[in-house]
Amino acid sequence: MSQSPSLEAMKEKIDAFLVLYPVIDEPLKKVAASIKVEKAYIFTAACALPVLLMYFIGIGHVIIDLIGFVYPLYASIKAVETKDKDDDTQWLTYWIIFSMFKITEGVADFLISFIPFYFLLKALFLVWCYHPSTKGAQQVYNSVVKPYIVPAINDFESKTGKSE
Repeated sequence: MSQSPSLEAMKEKIDAFLVLYPVIDEPLKKVAASIKVEKAYIFTAACALPVLLMYFIGIGHVIIDLIGFVYPLYASIKAVETKDKDDDTQWLTYWIIFSMFKITEGVADFLISFIPFYFLLKALFLVWCYHPSTKGAQQVYNSVVKPYIVPAINDFESKTGKSE
């Protein structure tokens, strides 16, 4: 059976990764030889199994909350303790987007329940939001909050006479 070039390339990358970790690679070689399945496939299945179990058992929300709260909390505390204001802005922006996301998610819960592997997509979104190389929260803020929500807040405050 021939494999697609992209599948073969992925398998080669996984094999190259596994070679770097003999503690994982050697037992996988033995298992692969005994069941006549390539070690890259066994490794992929072993990585996917916990994710699938979380999905089907229903503890994905606990893992997602850990992803969404633990590192950002740690990084926020560190940011507050530094003199640099850029990291404060990054983490305040993350918490704004995270809060808006949680509110939207709560309102749209019924619709969200139909999205397969939603918890995995949410985890990826949250990491994208707070990862320093992507600064996704700032991208969301600049494309959604700043042009649409900030003017609405300013308009509301001008009509009510409230401002900071």
